Amino acid sequence: MLDVTISHGKLRGFTNQGVISFLGIPFAAAPEGELRWQPPQPHPGWEGIFEANKPANRSWQMQFPSMLKERLGKGPMSEDMLSLNVQTPAIDGARRPVMVYIHGGGYSAGCAEDFDLAPFANRHDVVAVGINYRLGIYGFLDLSRFGDQYAGTACLGLQDQIAALKWVQENIAAFGGDPDNVTISGVSAGGGSVLALMGAPSARGLFHKGAAFSPAELAREPNNQFDTTAAALEMSPSQLFDHLGSLSGEELYGIQLTQGLTGGVYVDGKIVTHSIEDALAQEVNSVPFIVGSCINEGTLMTAAIDETDLPGVDDTVAALAVTIGAGDAARYEAFLDKKCGPDASIKDRMTRYWYDYFRSPTVRSAEAAARAGQQAWMFSFEVPTDHPLGPTHASDLAFAYNLFDDDIFDATDYVGFHMKTPENIALSHQWTDAVAKFMRSGDPSGETIADWPTYNTDQRQSIALRDGPVTLEDYDGPEARLAYGATR
Repeated sequence: MLDVTISHGKLRGFTNQGVISFLGIPFAAAPEGELRWQPPQPHPGWEGIFEANKPANRSWQMQFPSMLKERLGKGPMSEDMLSLNVQTPAIDGARRPVMVYIHGGGYSAGCAEDFDLAPFANRHDVVAVGINYRLGIYGFLDLSRFGDQYAGTACLGLQDQIAALKWVQENIAAFGGDPDNVTISGVSAGGGSVLALMGAPSARGLFHKGAAFSPAELAREPNNQFDTTAAALEMSPSQLFDHLGSLSGEELYGIQLTQGLTGGVYVDGKIVTHSIEDALAQEVNSVPFIVGSCINEGTLMTAAIDETDLPGVDDTVAALAVTIGAGDAARYEAFLDKKCGPDASIKDRMTRYWYDYFRSPTVRSAEAAARAGQQAWMFSFEVPTDHPLGPTHASDLAFAYNLFDDDIFDATDYVGFHMKTPENIALSHQWTDAVAKFMRSGDPSGETIADWPTYNTDQRQSIALRDGPVTLEDYDGPEARLAYGATR
């Protein structure tokens, strides 16, 4: 059976790599016209059968090079893009675990079709959901100064994610999924979204576990892009506000490109009310979670940068070190100086900076969970590769989501940053099976990874995934914990 009836109407899916796929299902009304920069609104539904067999529109976005082959393709860019994909092993009365994947891309790029979740759903008998959300100037521009109706605009993209999670609660049972066993997961900005949603009261009860891979940092303060853009365009803030509101979606995209506007999540007080540390301490959305990063996070970020392009790197680090240092930039900068040494190149310093950017929320969240008596499992991804960047940012994605079983890749391909070798296929099964066990039961250990202890403040145990999983104690050390503001 390929048809499903949900709250908005009837859907027709198609068979795909052992599962039934439904692409481009609208979960909210198009956020355009009067709904631009407004919270997601209910979708009106449709008459007849919605043919869910092609990629939906995606948010207007920066163009990032893809490291993966694309089986599903990508839809055109548009403001009408609040949609999601569902991959299910069967349309039946089963109550399978549900995995909601939140794509990465620096809150400025990416979509639900970045890769196919079908191999993961097929191998693990779970219902996999990939969601779209507003990016960049459309989803993360703080307009709260212009009236109460714009409160929360700095986190509209996160509000879209919450709307998608509400859709899952209302409809996923029709696809054979269990609305009482939902795991949110993601890489990079998607991992950062997982941690941010744990500090969002309006997301309470919509998910039950989390998995944050190489999570982007939850900023300590807003990036004031609005005033800098107004100055660059020689407008007052009110003039810029009126100007942006008069533009079409594509014209607005032009402003985003020319001004280099990006996205990002911070504690805005409206949607995200707590940092991950405070959220865990105050049990805003206290759920078990996996969190970790890659050993060479920074090499991807600096790969294409020449030394001559980085004269202002120290200014960049100084501006953002407050985030890595949990409010204390000087403390982090002293740590950075010690780690890099006096003879380090600018590029080496920047590479270390990016590693700390993704490692610091990993350590802080695990430490905060341990202090609060909650369960967290921490890891470092270090699987060897002959790729020149090494196990870099997001290289764990292919292993966690079972992409080595996607037959679009062959033995001559890099699946992300690792070749499709028998050894990597076996490791990917070990890793993805542990992730799926966590999604089913709330504990990743005991089967393919026999010894993955929860993180605590006594031994601080975690695992490193190398040629196989290795259990470690206090992997990061006291200096890093102090620099990250993880030790209290």
